[in-house]
Amino acid sequence: MRGIFVTGTDTGVGKTLVSTALILWARARGANVGGMKPAESGCARVGGRLVPADAELLRRAAGGEDDLERVCPHRLEAPLAPGVAAAREGVEVSLERAREALRALCAAHPDGVVVEGAGGLLLPMDAEFRTVADWIAEFGLPALVVARGGLGTINHTALTLEALAARRIVCRGVVLVARTAEEEAAAAANAEAIRRLAGAPILAIVPPLPAPDPFERARRAAQVLEREFAGRKLDPADLFA
Repeated sequence: MRGIFVTGTDTGVGKTLVSTALILWARARGANVGGMKPAESGCARVGGRLVPADAELLRRAAGGEDDLERVCPHRLEAPLAPGVAAAREGVEVSLERAREALRALCAAHPDGVVVEGAGGLLLPMDAEFRTVADWIAEFGLPALVVARGGLGTINHTALTLEALAARRIVCRGVVLVARTAEEEAAAAANAEAIRRLAGAPILAIVPPLPAPDPFERARRAAQVLEREFAGRKLDPADLFA
């Protein structure tokens, strides 16, 4: 299977923004790339069905034609870690089901699939308390880490990178996402500290991007990635295993 697994230092750090932007960037460069979120919790219930907002963004970025059951095979209502939410709701989150969905998406998108995780690296994904890191290893994909631009990001990012290294999971690099002008001002210095502490390349710093909706914000983030990646001479084949 070919792709990249986008993980983060925490929840709410910008994984969906970066994952959607990666798909848009790759497809703009001619790559047939899809998107997947194996499990999404905190889904809104609309008309009796759970709507995975993050997965819908990934699906739209990839052309909007993939079966949502493949893009997001597990949907949970409680805003908790998938493994915890599933236990509360009496449903199963299955690694094998997710792996089958990923295989199907890889067949439809031969240049790779951007897989977005949930929360941070050691968050429990299923009833066996296998973590996001365990799922990355099972999928056999390299990781990309998304982190905040501001205060706290050095420690959180370095710990995440150490956890990946301890599991021998290849990390393509880090993308910092600044939500405010204050975070943007701190991001460059934090990026250099992360590079020196952990040795991981900082692939991009995404500045605050005011936009009317999440998809437009992702489009603008894709433009940032294009500029940043062009300077590093990165193309989709460099990121997706």
